[in-house]
Amino acid sequence: MSHPRSPFVVILLVALVGLGAGGRAGPEKTETYQAIGLYAEAMSLIHERYVDELPWSKLAHDGISGAIRGLDSDSALLDPAQYRRRTGTPPAGEGDIGVDLTRRGGGLTVVAVRDGMPAQRGGLRSGDRILKIADADTLNMPPADAADRLRGRPGSQVTLSLLRQGWAEPQPVSLIRAVPAASVVTDRGLGDGVLSLRVPVVDDAAATRLRQLLASTSPPRAAGVVLDLRNTAGGSVKAATAIAGLFLAPGCVVARVESRIPGQAGDLLSASAGAPSTLPLAVLVDGGTASAGEVLAAALQDSGRAVVVGSATFGDATAQSVIPLPGNFALSLTTARYLTPEHHVITGRGIAPDVAVATPRPTTLQTAATEAGAKDPQMEMAFEVVKAAHILGHGTTPGNSPVRVESAVGRCPAHAG
Repeated sequence: MSHPRSPFVVILLVALVGLGAGGRAGPEKTETYQAIGLYAEAMSLIHERYVDELPWSKLAHDGISGAIRGLDSDSALLDPAQYRRRTGTPPAGEGDIGVDLTRRGGGLTVVAVRDGMPAQRGGLRSGDRILKIADADTLNMPPADAADRLRGRPGSQVTLSLLRQGWAEPQPVSLIRAVPAASVVTDRGLGDGVLSLRVPVVDDAAATRLRQLLASTSPPRAAGVVLDLRNTAGGSVKAATAIAGLFLAPGCVVARVESRIPGQAGDLLSASAGAPSTLPLAVLVDGGTASAGEVLAAALQDSGRAVVVGSATFGDATAQSVIPLPGNFALSLTTARYLTPEHHVITGRGIAPDVAVATPRPTTLQTAATEAGAKDPQMEMAFEVVKAAHILGHGTTPGNSPVRVESAVGRCPAHAG
């Protein structure tokens, strides 16, 4: 039995006629017409015949959200409130627990926990699944919604239901929200002239601070550097390029960008205001190393400038664009993907370390205080790698060394031009 065309279908049909006004429709346009016609017909039937009356606004929003969920874990439809929060300045003094989130397999997943924040003190780790925030189920909750629920008044409590690989059942964890402190690069001596530089976020401030520290740390007083990028998920690829330039010769490929947006695709190249550091370098990574942290680690690894130590990274190196829509809505859409200088895909795969050192995942929630006196086998290996590279640089090769040193400032993979 036929049914009258709804206004929604008529509008889409008029739009399709407009698309074909420039000439005869080829196979690609025909496929487009058929797909949009199918969508319009389905939406019309749902609107007219579903047992409950549904407004067109809900059908449109649900249809867009469903399409986006099939793309990746970072793209999302932002409602007006989310759009304002995404593009505005966070309220001064707002509390948070300090996690970076994504969605994997339909579940809300911790990418990284930030230094000194309640999530770290409470024992959360990269890869943990958050099943509930208070009483709200997170199965299909967008990360932006989850982040909103995790923020609140400093000193207020939020309870999570947490599931970790190896656990038989979820465990509750209660955290007290705190005002985020500024993320700063910290340095400490490991002995024998080896310096550890902890980079909690890859941003412009980190690039400036690292430049200052490296300028005051030079041979023969210093033997090498360990760049600690564990649980480093935030920041920008622009800052990652600047930091890479502190160790690489100018003009080296830091990352390759895939995009269909004009002007976005191409190679990101290192540049430095001064001579790059020639100190032996190890980079520490783990499952919490993501985004700009992965781009930086991959640049130093592919160039042969550093030995990467630790465990596989998270695997999420994309760029999102926020695109306004009518009605103060917006799309947060993945519009670019970062590849390593040697054309390796990072997203969904991560970066494999040159020297793998696993850190056991506890079967209970282990707080930062509990872990304070624990050994750090990844840092210990990175220390040994840097010492071995220092010896190699002076013409001595230790037995069974895992170090591969190509030159003091690495090599430059071919630039596409």
